[in-house]
Amino acid sequence: MTAPVRYELIIGDGFAMDFRRLMAAAGRKPGGPEDYVRQQVLREMEELAAGTTDGRHALGYESGKGDLRDCVTAYLRSDPQQKADYRLVFREMPPAEAGGIPRRELLAVKPRQGSGNIYEHTCARLHRNLHDRQPGLNAFGDRMPSLKQNQAQRQAELDANRAIAHAFSGQVPLATSRRLATSGFGHHRANSPPRQDHSLDR
Repeated sequence: MTAPVRYELIIGDGFAMDFRRLMAAAGRKPGGPEDYVRQQVLREMEELAAGTTDGRHALGYESGKGDLRDCVTAYLRSDPQQKADYRLVFREMPPAEAGGIPRRELLAVKPRQGSGNIYEHTCARLHRNLHDRQPGLNAFGDRMPSLKQNQAQRQAELDANRAIAHAFSGQVPLATSRRLATSGFGHHRANSPPRQDHSLDR
C-alpha cells in the first residue's frame, strides 16, 4: 500500500475570516456548536495536508448556485448527533514550482444552508457569477450537483478531477491566498490555529 501524498495548504482572506469568526464564537461559548465545528476544521485541515482525506465529493454547476466544477466539499457537523450542516470547500492545485508538492486551496467554511450560504460565498470569492458557466472548467466535465454516488464512485471522481486540476494551467490560486505552514499540525493546542504565513488570527 502506497503512502498518502502530502499537500501544501494555501488559504485566502475569505477562509481566514471564516475561521476567525468560528474562533471568536467558540471563545464565547466553549463546548458549543461553533467550538465543535472549529475542532473539526482543524482536524480536516490536518488530514487534507497529510493526504489522508480527499474531501467528501466533487462539486458541479447549477444555475443560480454557480459553477464550482473545480471544487471539492468536505462535510462538518455542529452537533455530533445530527447531520452535517457545515461545509469546507477547497480546490486542488498543482505544485507552485517544479519538484514541489501539490497544493490544496481552502476557500470557505460556512453553514451549508441559509442566506449567503457557503456556495454563494465561494463563487463570490472566485469572482464567478451564480448563473454563468466557466468555459475554462469544461475540462472537469459536467457533473450534476444532485448526482447520487456511493463512496467508490465519489472517490473515483475525486481522483479524476484531482489529476485534471494538477495538469490544468488555468488552476491558479487567488491573489490573496498564502501558504499555510503545516509543521504544527497534530501538535497545536485545542484552542490555537496552526501556524501560518497568512495569519488566521489577525
